[in-house]
Amino acid sequence: MLALWLALASPPAIVAGGADVFAQCDPSSQKLGRLDGGTPVRLGFSISGDHGRCFSVSAAGLQGYVFAPSITTLEEYEKARITASVSDNELPLMIRAEIRKIREEAPAHPLLVPVLDAMDSGRPALALQRIESDVLPKAPDDANLLALAGLAAFQADDTRKAESYWSRSLALRSNPQIAALLARVRAEREADAGHQRASTSRFVLRYDGKALASHAAASLLSVLDSELDRIDAALGCPSAEPLTVIVQTQSAYRTATGMGEWNGGLFDGRIRVPFLNGAQPQELRRTLAHELVHACLSRRGIRERWLHEGLAMRWSGERPPDHLLREAQKLDRPPEWDESQPEQIRLFYAWAWLAVNRLYQTLGESGVRELLRNPASLPAPAIR
Repeated sequence: MLALWLALASPPAIVAGGADVFAQCDPSSQKLGRLDGGTPVRLGFSISGDHGRCFSVSAAGLQGYVFAPSITTLEEYEKARITASVSDNELPLMIRAEIRKIREEAPAHPLLVPVLDAMDSGRPALALQRIESDVLPKAPDDANLLALAGLAAFQADDTRKAESYWSRSLALRSNPQIAALLARVRAEREADAGHQRASTSRFVLRYDGKALASHAAASLLSVLDSELDRIDAALGCPSAEPLTVIVQTQSAYRTATGMGEWNGGLFDGRIRVPFLNGAQPQELRRTLAHELVHACLSRRGIRERWLHEGLAMRWSGERPPDHLLREAQKLDRPPEWDESQPEQIRLFYAWAWLAVNRLYQTLGESGVRELLRNPASLPAPAIR
């Protein structure tokens, strides 16, 4: 999904005169090859060393380091990266992109405004109810409205309705984003065996009996309630509809989400986690706390990935290994999020942990809590 938002900025490329690719961030290191001017490059992390700033790049079959002056449109590209949100790199990107597009047309559909407001505030079930009762009856063959109904149904954990609405929308008008979402929900429905339910006033737990026994489900709800109390006190979690939590077997989780082995949980409007036989209670508690932080921040409209992941680690008690923290300390910006490179993902987490740690050192807990109430004042991420 990364290319979807990076396409908004001019892609980085090599300057007109071409550039050498080095084995290290050092012009005296081995020269791996040369890239012609205009060659598009895929950027990884950057390092500010004794010889200036350089980037880890991949292009034209080469992978190594290129110095910043040899790369075009860096300022525009980095601005897009820093302002990109957590939801702009995963499934929620497509959901939010579609909601933004529909919101632009809301003046033509005045009844859509409360629907979109409900979606933005973490109340998809209310949004679905409103669109089905107030909006769709007046325009049953509007592809945008059907797509929006599918988005609300998906985040309300009614995947059957989501599939139906998206199929009807696509029959009326082609939309690659909705087609991708439809493929995702079909894979999820095929893999999903979570038909047992338990609930509290704040959570609906849907689980696969093969992954979780009924007595364990009751204990899990207690854990969720206590963790939400703790995280709410730390960050502030706006109240909304009960949050759906889905617990699956490891294999069902991988099939339904398509996530790699590095991933231990997912928030896409619902919390979804795999349950590992033999996992210690504290491990599951950490995973749930991590995803609850994502849910809280999303309900506040906060989308910056570095802040999401850094806060999620802090309040779930996770700390990256020291060797990754040392590597991250060398970087002057977060590494690119590339799900095909697990080591780079781990380095991103380490960088985000450092950035959030610095935020708390600078502002203190009360200062960070106040900052989260006013996301527009969030500073640019930094670790120094």
